[in-house]
Amino acid sequence: MNLKTIRNTIAALAVAFIPLIAPAALPGVRQYIQDTSGEYVYYRDYTFKTDSIIGFIYYDEGTYGVRYYAPENEKTRTPAKDIMIYVTVDRNADKMILTGESIKGASDAVDADLINYLHDLLYELNSRRQKIDMASPSKVKVEDDYVYFGGKVQMLYNPLVPMFNLESISDAGGSPLFVVETTGIVTSNGDTSFADYKGITGLPKDKKRHYKKTAAEPFEISFGTQKMTIDSTWKTAMENMWLLDDYAILSITEMNVPGDMKEKAPAVLARRYSLSTAQTYSLWNHSKIVMGENSTFVMTVTWQPDADNVTRSFKIVTRKSDGACALMTLTVFDSVYQKNRQYFDGIIKTYSAE
Repeated sequence: MNLKTIRNTIAALAVAFIPLIAPAALPGVRQYIQDTSGEYVYYRDYTFKTDSIIGFIYYDEGTYGVRYYAPENEKTRTPAKDIMIYVTVDRNADKMILTGESIKGASDAVDADLINYLHDLLYELNSRRQKIDMASPSKVKVEDDYVYFGGKVQMLYNPLVPMFNLESISDAGGSPLFVVETTGIVTSNGDTSFADYKGITGLPKDKKRHYKKTAAEPFEISFGTQKMTIDSTWKTAMENMWLLDDYAILSITEMNVPGDMKEKAPAVLARRYSLSTAQTYSLWNHSKIVMGENSTFVMTVTWQPDADNVTRSFKIVTRKSDGACALMTLTVFDSVYQKNRQYFDGIIKTYSAE
């Protein structure tokens, strides 16, 4: 790992509890975890004949963006399509009422129908979300009638998904129709991650790494009330951070939690750690989140398309008796992890926090 990765890791911890007090992100919707400016979500829409993704981004309580992207299709000889809609809404209304919009990338009558579909998604997903009570981090599944998706559907809601909290829509038989592909956050005006995303199916392959596990003496590391066992191939980078050459990074830390966030802290952190960052995309279908009574396990796979890097990150968040949170993070390049699963999984199993 390089210094940029280390800085990003520390920065992620620093902003974990930014959304403390904020207005409703969507008209008439009460969210268990408040949206943060710049958060976005992309869905794969299986109702199209060609590969298609649709993304929604939240700027503030009155401004949103919707994007449709489909890559070039050689079989049908159709070019890539990339349409972006920026909309403003009535901040005081209890439903989605558009007050203005700007459209980029549309050109013909077919695009007009597509734009209408994107408008309908905004209205419908907001309206349906208003009817869902999400007062805990638990998922909620409902059966609904949704004409645009063929009638009877199953809609799965998850507070870890930004904006509509919608994880998936499937037909009555369980086949996917509209499914989360990635969630993320744009953190600056120069971050074009949302506009650049072109979708991904399956697990991308990490570039080839030349790591070879060697025998080494195990030893215990600790920080505060946290302990775990590594070995002498790891080198200390900071008091609570260790590096395995350029292949993996390990850190253990603690963070204080604001009083009004103590109950929600594990879920807020799980959502934060599942988000894509600048030009690095978190692959939702390959993630795993297990929320227990006192600890939460988060495993994410992230992809850097420009660098052909695929990393796998493991985080354990433990709620301490004093209300603070203990955090262990192990991030390793996926090609290295896949060939040394037992080694890295063994390190994770030694972790404990009191």
